[in-house]
Amino acid sequence: MRLHRRAVLRGAAGTILSGVAWPNARRARAAAIVAPPPERPLDFRPFADALARFTPATRGRLDLFVLEATASQLQSDLDAGRYSAVDLVTYYVDRIRRLDAGHLRSVIELNPEALELAAARDSERTQATARGPLHGLPVLLKDNIGTGDRLRTTAGAAALSSARCDRDAFLVAGLRQAGAIVLGKTNMSEWAYWMSYVAPSGYSAVGGQVVCPYGPGIDPFGSSTGSAVAASANFAAITIGTETAGSIVSPSARASVVGMRPTLGLVSRDRVVPISDECDMAGPIGRSVADSATLLTSMASRRDIRDRQSRRAEGLHGIDFTAALDAEALRGKRIGLIGIDASTAASDDWIIANAGLSDAVRAMETAGGRVVVLRPAPFDFEGAGFVPEFNWGMRQGVDAYLANSQAPLRSLADVIAFNDENPTRYAPWGQDRLRDCLGCPLGENEVRAIARDNRQQARAYLTALLDDNDLDAIAGIDSLQSLIYPFAGFPAIAVPAGLSPWGVPFAVTFIGRARADAELLGIAYAYEQASRFRVPPDLPSESGPAIPPTKVGGARWSPGLAPS
Repeated sequence: MRLHRRAVLRGAAGTILSGVAWPNARRARAAAIVAPPPERPLDFRPFADALARFTPATRGRLDLFVLEATASQLQSDLDAGRYSAVDLVTYYVDRIRRLDAGHLRSVIELNPEALELAAARDSERTQATARGPLHGLPVLLKDNIGTGDRLRTTAGAAALSSARCDRDAFLVAGLRQAGAIVLGKTNMSEWAYWMSYVAPSGYSAVGGQVVCPYGPGIDPFGSSTGSAVAASANFAAITIGTETAGSIVSPSARASVVGMRPTLGLVSRDRVVPISDECDMAGPIGRSVADSATLLTSMASRRDIRDRQSRRAEGLHGIDFTAALDAEALRGKRIGLIGIDASTAASDDWIIANAGLSDAVRAMETAGGRVVVLRPAPFDFEGAGFVPEFNWGMRQGVDAYLANSQAPLRSLADVIAFNDENPTRYAPWGQDRLRDCLGCPLGENEVRAIARDNRQQARAYLTALLDDNDLDAIAGIDSLQSLIYPFAGFPAIAVPAGLSPWGVPFAVTFIGRARADAELLGIAYAYEQASRFRVPPDLPSESGPAIPPTKVGGARWSPGLAPS
């Protein structure tokens, strides 16, 4: 099956404009949420004593300090003794128990050693031996990132429901070195949404269906859905997602959080369940740009020389990306904006309003930036496109990952055979993509040539836009450029732009040049400080029903865009 970028964009634009699914699709998604049930419910037994001691009064006091707090604010509170890392872990587990388990389903597993780790970080703090900027902060990882502890690494797949990784992923080792506490793993689109052509975003056999906290009829988008929802719902200090093409940016936009895909090679992909060696990246997801910069600093503290793409980010490893956070970083910068329909001859103001970005553009201009509306020719890959590249890459990559981990199955063929034993339970949406990966007829030389051609096309397209228009960055809505920048290896960051009139979060996504991650974070931070368009979700009380969000902020949508 050949996927054309224009068809993908038409579908994405329709979703953005309509805000929610059509009634029949909503009913189908609702049915998917309840059937089949998750393969494995969350286990709260290791936290039973701590939760029993966690009173409503304690919860209320911590709410005042912890809800929506940044990593630096949490560190200040921990240093001041307002609460401990053990308190913080218990607080987040309590929120997950009340608001996520059986509801949003963003968390797929909790670390049974989290309280022990928190106590150890507390002890180190009392001895003035804090490890780094994440010391004592609970972090959730997408469930395709390996950890060498008691947590499993499943990629959401029933076939790997008992699989543990042989050791920490390189990026996880960096987090632990910085003092982070791995609180658990997040749910995701099974096999990073490269399993079925028709599965809903956020569904996995192990974790069930991730539900958007802004409404169950809203598509959570992408494959890092659990990480984005968990960050938005304050289930951890910060979370980590992965992206091949849009799977950090997309769910972050739909959860009103900040998600960044760094320059290819900046963060190691070691022990991350793969799709494409040419495009896969892990990146931070947080409630603020500052949190994403803090997390990226620890994720990219060292170069993994075993990662063949790490040379593409040469000179960036070890940088403190928080140093780029400057509210004046947009001043004098030129930002090229691409609307939903870039080919139209309509006015600049119409293109901006049609994308819902009028307020976002005003915020950029208030921060000193100059926004230039672009009308580029549509981009589409010439030649074989990206699907053969992904199919071959996943087959080879998954086989290599399984062979080098402690997974019970040793190949993608084994996974497919396992799912065929009980397809209703293990693969209710089918596994056509996995079969296509297994049957990919291309050899390595052919695929490397296709990947090289795709990279050159994407890089040439974006570089021409930046150079010809004298731009410092490109801006668009949500993930509409997610079939371009990943192939170029360029960084991108989604920052909240508010809610649509239908209560659907959306984002401005800034795209920069390769190795311009610090500059891009500065631009994103300046925009965020001038806009403040994140809208936290209205979550249910402990015993009450879910409360749909009613606040609308950010965009001023033009008439005529309401769903018919």
